[in-house]
Amino acid sequence: LDAQQRYTLFQRGLWEAAQQIPRGGLRDYATFRQLRLLSIIGPAALPPDQLDRYNRIINDMLAVYNTAEVCAYNEPFKCGLHLQPELQFIMSHSRDWDELQHIWTEWRRNTGRRVRDLYEQLVDLTNQAARLNNFTDASAYWMFPYETNNMRQEVDEVWEQIKPLYELLHAYVRRRLRESYGPERISRSAPIPAHILGDMWGQSWSGIVPFTLPYPGKTLVDVTPEMAQQGYTPLTIFQLAEEFFVSMNMSAMPHDFWALSALQQPTDRHIHCQPSAWDFCNKHDYRIKMCTHVDMKDLVTAHHEMAHIEYFLAYRNLPKVFRDGANPGKQITILKLFGVNFFSDICNENML
Repeated sequence: LDAQQRYTLFQRGLWEAAQQIPRGGLRDYATFRQLRLLSIIGPAALPPDQLDRYNRIINDMLAVYNTAEVCAYNEPFKCGLHLQPELQFIMSHSRDWDELQHIWTEWRRNTGRRVRDLYEQLVDLTNQAARLNNFTDASAYWMFPYETNNMRQEVDEVWEQIKPLYELLHAYVRRRLRESYGPERISRSAPIPAHILGDMWGQSWSGIVPFTLPYPGKTLVDVTPEMAQQGYTPLTIFQLAEEFFVSMNMSAMPHDFWALSALQQPTDRHIHCQPSAWDFCNKHDYRIKMCTHVDMKDLVTAHHEMAHIEYFLAYRNLPKVFRDGANPGKQITILKLFGVNFFSDICNENML
């Protein structure tokens, strides 16, 4: 909280200084854009007491999310299962309808129910902050980084283009799930239950690939056994990722990356291990936090997270206000392209 408050004061100071600079005669677009971006300070626009409440709500919600525990299905005395790695492993590997439903429900009972009131307060404060930044509401504020006046229309147009393919894939997966779980559980038309899609949020369906592949007898490439045979560790996984980027004439990881990143679960404490990459804004301290497992999934994820670091390194010499993705969509697109590139190398047996 103390660090958040100091950064907020810094943001507010820049915002106040930017307000004093007349923009009418500016001819340099880069300077104009910097001032425009500095004039949007998000939650920092809230009055001090409400900003403190905003930060405390977020920290309280994160604490619930990161520390929530669930007891195992049919084993009421086997508790202490966390989202990472135990619950995520069960969601992606189990095919037991009742076990998946138990894990899905219990994790939400121990998270969603506890943060619901906090979340409603957060929505109110976020909308208030948006209005203080001269937006109608939080949704308008969230669309600002895309710097387009037709965001909703563009999204609708893209959706209409991919919708026919998505509907075909959705129908195919539904049929395979009906074959596995039976028509009494999987309707022909009702929404597919989220807890059987191989992921705690139904976001990634990679967990159900093994029994939904369309070609009998065919399997996806899985280098996990080869990684085990070669003695891979979390460290060597990230060293391989570095080799991949250096081979494309990109930057090697700085010394601080190897010294300060958390690449596996500490032995002396439990940390929440949602993979993430961090830019400490001093041009040399970049880190990844990830409790890496020696398997293909985390091998690909490691490359994804290191792509974030490469992006950070690429714009490290720009003014601070420009040290971010060109827009949220373009950043994710670039990272996904690296992931596809690396996966193609695996399929062509060029890696490992």
